[in-house]
Amino acid sequence: MKLLVLLSVCSCLALNTWAEPTPCAAPPLLVGNVAITGKEGTFLSVAEYSYDAVREQVRIRDFGLYDNKGYSVDFLMQFQQGVMYEIDSTRSTCKKFALKSSFHPMRIPASAKMESEVVLGTTSFPDSGLPITSWKGEDKDIGVSYVLTVTKNLCLPVSAVIQTKEFGSITMGFYNQLLTLHPADFNPPSYCEGLPEENLPKTDFFSALHSAA
Repeated sequence: MKLLVLLSVCSCLALNTWAEPTPCAAPPLLVGNVAITGKEGTFLSVAEYSYDAVREQVRIRDFGLYDNKGYSVDFLMQFQQGVMYEIDSTRSTCKKFALKSSFHPMRIPASAKMESEVVLGTTSFPDSGLPITSWKGEDKDIGVSYVLTVTKNLCLPVSAVIQTKEFGSITMGFYNQLLTLHPADFNPPSYCEGLPEENLPKTDFFSALHSAA
């Protein structure tokens, strides 16, 4: 009888552990696409991104519309060096900035609270549904609140809704993601060489994107 009770308790603990997802981190190397909307629909963009959490660097090539005007930008952010390059390959020009923000890995912060766990698609047929979890929280250090949605398996980003004081609500949707790395994405082109190393203007991704658009 005691053995049955013990097995029952162990089974309950195992089920509870499986049923309660915990904050997680995305794979350290990713490439993919992200769609971004903001400014109450006046800002729309589709970007290609390369993400390297090991060396803390991100490359984003962004194409979009802002107030019905088209734009394209190419940012290389190297957080360990504290710099960001704005690259224009069509004109072979380059601008260099000092990053005023630290590297934020793709992850669910430990302080986030899980909002929901659902399946996109259907569970009626094998491999026809995608389990996802949504998390809510805020980052007081950078002054934002967020709702982040990731896959239950691998913790791949699915979507993010970020509320900022400066830029309002920003919505991001991720797709076509691969667990790989394109090393050449993180090499500044030759025409970026020789730029000043000191007294650089400071920026972050959203500020630079807003200025470029």
